[in-house]
Amino acid sequence: MDSYLVPDLLRKPRTAGRVNPGRIAITFEGRDVAYEELDERSDRLAAGLAAQGFAKGDRIAVLLYNRVEWAEVFFAVAKLGGVVVPINYLLKAPEVRYILDDCDASWVVYENAFADTVDNLRAGDSRRYLDVDSSLYEELCACADAVPDHGVRAEDLFLLQYTSGTTGVPKGAMHTHSTVLWNSFHQIVDYGVTADDVFVVVPALCWAAGFHDLALATLWRGGRVILSPSTGFDAARFLSTVEVYGVTSVLLVPTVLKRVLADPGLAGYDLSSLRIICSGGEPVPVATIEDAQRKLPSCALIQVYGMSEFPTMMLYLDAEHARPGSAGRACSAAQVRVVDGAGRDVAPGEIGEIICRSPATMIGYYGKPDATASTLAGGWLRTGDLAYPDEDGFVYVAGRSKDMIISGGLNVYPAEVEQVIAGHPAVLEAAVIGEPDPDWGEIGSALVVVPPGSDLGVAELAGYLKQHLANYKVPRKYTLAHEPLPRTTSGKVQKFRVKERLGA
Repeated sequence: MDSYLVPDLLRKPRTAGRVNPGRIAITFEGRDVAYEELDERSDRLAAGLAAQGFAKGDRIAVLLYNRVEWAEVFFAVAKLGGVVVPINYLLKAPEVRYILDDCDASWVVYENAFADTVDNLRAGDSRRYLDVDSSLYEELCACADAVPDHGVRAEDLFLLQYTSGTTGVPKGAMHTHSTVLWNSFHQIVDYGVTADDVFVVVPALCWAAGFHDLALATLWRGGRVILSPSTGFDAARFLSTVEVYGVTSVLLVPTVLKRVLADPGLAGYDLSSLRIICSGGEPVPVATIEDAQRKLPSCALIQVYGMSEFPTMMLYLDAEHARPGSAGRACSAAQVRVVDGAGRDVAPGEIGEIICRSPATMIGYYGKPDATASTLAGGWLRTGDLAYPDEDGFVYVAGRSKDMIISGGLNVYPAEVEQVIAGHPAVLEAAVIGEPDPDWGEIGSALVVVPPGSDLGVAELAGYLKQHLANYKVPRKYTLAHEPLPRTTSGKVQKFRVKERLGA
């Protein structure tokens, strides 16, 4: 990828395999944007930003819901050699300010919906703020100047993708044009992406999976990307979109996938175009896998595992391998191992840490050399996730190393317990944490989300778990609730907020 840059995804092909002239690049709420239009508007926006003083290397934070302007900013900044900093739209002003300060952002792009947050940020702030709903934004997009040639190179920093903050303060994973493109290129190969693909972006674009799980790969091949609204997901609307546009691929986190499969009108839609559904963020319950296979027999359900540090689809389990509960094997652009504390590969069935080496992996954490050194030790990305391999090299994720519970001297991996709980037909989702206990050291405490009106009781749930798990793995405490689990925009459960809700 040494000679390729992110803007090349929009331009005329350098090889005979990619076709995009005259094709639709992005569709959002009925608006179609052709490749030429997206390329030209991002050119003009880049020139307009440069005229306003934007320089190579400037950090520009983006606080937007999913919309076409997100893509315009993304490619315009790439053309200028700037650095895009996606901001989780769920964050409050102090949390946003932390990221702005941490990454030295000099620009902030936002929309009217976040005006209150921005008003809180502006006080005593010398940064430049650009509202995409303002006339100034359209004036910039009408700039007739040429885009300045800053000599952008593949190894230049382009993206600061902040980690989800599931356990605390987020860190900015540094990505270059090259790492971003490697992350997308392998997806073309592994998932058979073609110019005929129509991919729906369901997650927020501020999440790593928004742009970086199949969306950029689809653009690279000349396919169409449909943006879903960032909020208010509606299963019926999604199913209608699949039918109307002939959608071929989508990424759905397990909780959203369950909602789609449970929609009472599912059988009434023509979903024959849908060839793959990717699902990740957490293990997909076996019951959900079986439900998808039964209701969508011609569509492959592909389980994936990745992270903001990249690859975002590091592991994947395709439809040809029936390994329920597994996250699969390494993508074509990565080497993945499961190792013990001494860095030795563990035996099949033994728990170790997932480590990865890939040209897509981040080059470090911005401004955090110590965290970079420990995470990228020896050229391998230490994920902090625990897993075990089987005899054929398929990897089964057991959870975060910091989440492991030691009860009575025995190791309990919350991800395993959560998957079993989520398999109960009356359960929507669940999270398990460890709580101190004078007798056992730690015990499992489960926050279980059930639908309103559910008659599921603790005794029934505990009995169900004892049928599927060793007794020492079964939680000792349960809290049944209707409110969804606290999650990041990437769909990952924020365990520290679960602990707050449980008073742990």
